[in-house]
Amino acid sequence: MLPLKYYDETLGLTGRRVLLARVISRVVPAPFVNLYVTVIMSYFPPKSLGPYLSPLSIVLVCLVFMVVLPLSPIVFQAWRGKVDLDVSAREMRLRFFVFSLVCYTFAYVIYWLFQCSLMSVLAAAYFGVTLAVMISTLRTKVSVHAAGVGGPGTALLYVYGMLAVPVLVLWVAVVWARAYLKQHTLVQSVAGLAIGAIVTYFVYAFLYTS
Repeated sequence: MLPLKYYDETLGLTGRRVLLARVISRVVPAPFVNLYVTVIMSYFPPKSLGPYLSPLSIVLVCLVFMVVLPLSPIVFQAWRGKVDLDVSAREMRLRFFVFSLVCYTFAYVIYWLFQCSLMSVLAAAYFGVTLAVMISTLRTKVSVHAAGVGGPGTALLYVYGMLAVPVLVLWVAVVWARAYLKQHTLVQSVAGLAIGAIVTYFVYAFLYTS
């Protein structure tokens, strides 16, 4: 078994900017960002959470189906030495995307059944972004990190308006970090961000009601 490693740790990169880029990358993988946004929306809801789910139960559903389960096969395969934690090999990503889509579908169904439209729309947006990134990955390795902040960030902007403008700083930071760590080209990082933002915007435009 090989030690769990991120791909950038194998490139011999050093320096303060590398450390900063790594810190940014480690705290904003797509499932983590989803959890952060779920906590915000659950405990500071812009609309009713529905008649059945409490903020804690909403966060727990997200934690299981949109964080732990999607990440578990990646961590397991990294522990076996088959992939790095970034799944840097583009051809290896498809199966992990498919499994994540299944997990997001379960999350959507749970939130929908319990009439929590605020969260079912977020789950639908995550499904849409993941599907779009998966399709894009067949041709180029767009940044999942960038898509992972572009999507939830757009959801926050759509729901909270100007209060969510600080997420734009996070967008710039993540695009820079992924390119600086040589995980993606600048174009691939911007493409991931654009996919996340555009798909989420249209999902919210069609499904979200205040």
